[in-house]
Amino acid sequence: MRILFVTPYPLSRIRARSYGFVTHLARKHDVKVLALCAGEREMADVRAVQREGIDIVAVYEERLVQFLRALLSLGSGLPLQVAFSASAHLRMILEKLLSSGHFDLLHVEFVRALGMLPMSLPVPVVWDAVDCVSQLYEQGAKFGMTPMLRLFGSGEARRVRTYELAQLLHFRHILITAERDRRALLNLTHKQPDELDGRTLAEIHVLPHGIDRRYFHRYSGPRLPETLIFSGKMSFHANIAGAHDLIKRIMPRVWERRPDIRLIIAGSDPPASLRLSGSDPRITFTGYVPDLRPYIARASIAVSPLPYAVGIQNKVLEALALGTPVIASSQAAAGIQAIAGHDLLVADEPETFANAILHLLDDRALWSKLAENGAAYVAANHNWDDVIQKLTAIYTQALETWDTAPAADTTNVAIDACDEVEVTALENI
Repeated sequence: MRILFVTPYPLSRIRARSYGFVTHLARKHDVKVLALCAGEREMADVRAVQREGIDIVAVYEERLVQFLRALLSLGSGLPLQVAFSASAHLRMILEKLLSSGHFDLLHVEFVRALGMLPMSLPVPVVWDAVDCVSQLYEQGAKFGMTPMLRLFGSGEARRVRTYELAQLLHFRHILITAERDRRALLNLTHKQPDELDGRTLAEIHVLPHGIDRRYFHRYSGPRLPETLIFSGKMSFHANIAGAHDLIKRIMPRVWERRPDIRLIIAGSDPPASLRLSGSDPRITFTGYVPDLRPYIARASIAVSPLPYAVGIQNKVLEALALGTPVIASSQAAAGIQAIAGHDLLVADEPETFANAILHLLDDRALWSKLAENGAAYVAANHNWDDVIQKLTAIYTQALETWDTAPAADTTNVAIDACDEVEVTALENI
């Protein structure tokens, strides 16, 4: 099978889903990746996967151009994140690749990539929505850290809801990571029933992604005593909210009884406000690190106190695979099928979360049970060979049901108005 894989960001191990899909598909299929990139760190990611033998074409754009494009889309009704990545340059390259006739199928990852698609597509498309993004912004509007984040979440949730519903009517095959997100997408049809008009909805396939157990293999070496870790991209609003709750509401309760416990917050770009709130010397911010495994593996416990979340939390799966027991909020754990009390611990209220930390540090038998069962859960439920087998079956279904007559386009409304400004900016880079 000849697959063209389009993403609004480069492949890297941090983006475990797209990286896993491509690297495993490439073992048996002809896969070419087209990715939008900004900044030297992302270009370094491109070079790293090229050294692994992955055929990837990177389209570079200054971040300023992307922000300008999103700003120009205000008032159009288009989600800002879709406009942000709606690169006319990448779209032209994509059109050229598709017109070559070399590819059997187009795989498009995430809602942000849809703005890069041309008006007409000559091959079947599988859109990996990944998460129900409108639900994420709805939660952000409710639980966001600042009034500005809540206001932004409310506006973007409204725009993304309409846009996601249009994709349910436009595409035939959509992937999603978790059942809760599939239900949330289908719920859009109840919120906006007038948009359906008797049209057929896409088939939504729940496809959790795998964890590379050769890379995230269970660690059996020494641990840092009484050390907690919270990992993730720390510029992401849900992670910021989780880290703030951890620092301000959970750790003071822990330190009342065990003042020597340390907390590591590992991940890129923590905002100054978060660093300021976490100025206690017992808290360490790592910032960006190319490999989180040593931090997660050597910690005593991985914590994920997210007040809201969608999809699958890789931070939870990776810690489980490494044999680091996890305490997660119900929101962070809801995207996977791990059993609370058997594979991980689940706690929501600050006092309950703090008690779970202290209990797990003291109960060595429970610690060992969770370390073993958590790793076993990942091995049984997030095996890449099983995932890729299911994905290729979906591809085959898409090919067999493909109608060469193009569907009416719903993805690029209001993008073209931004193109002239964008191309001018690109020429000046």
